[in-house]
Amino acid sequence: MSDFKNKQYQLEEFILLVKDKKERTAGYDPAFAYAIYAREEEVELGLTIYVGEPVEVTDNDEEIYPSEVIEQEMWYLCSDEDIQDVVDLAISQKPSATMEELVMALDYYLTIDDFIDLIDE
Repeated sequence: MSDFKNKQYQLEEFILLVKDKKERTAGYDPAFAYAIYAREEEVELGLTIYVGEPVEVTDNDEEIYPSEVIEQEMWYLCSDEDIQDVVDLAISQKPSATMEELVMALDYYLTIDDFIDLIDE
């Protein structure tokens, strides 16, 4: 399902793809590498995101963003690895995690640079 890129999603819609591991392969495949961009800085339910190509870095350390990101005045939110790690860990800690908890876990990670502990009650 490598056709998930270069599209806009609501954050919770994309988290479901990540939760179900539909945006990755079992082994590393560069065709599945992506980054998430947004216009808003607040990570919350309903956030519109753009899933596109990762930022390219030239030999001179110049960052080149996808043209769609520049045109839509979006900023870099996180990498594929970040969202996968956050969602996978949250689900392993609390299989019944709600979408609100998954979004909160992502926001926590992006703000604090650490994983939140979810407890399954």
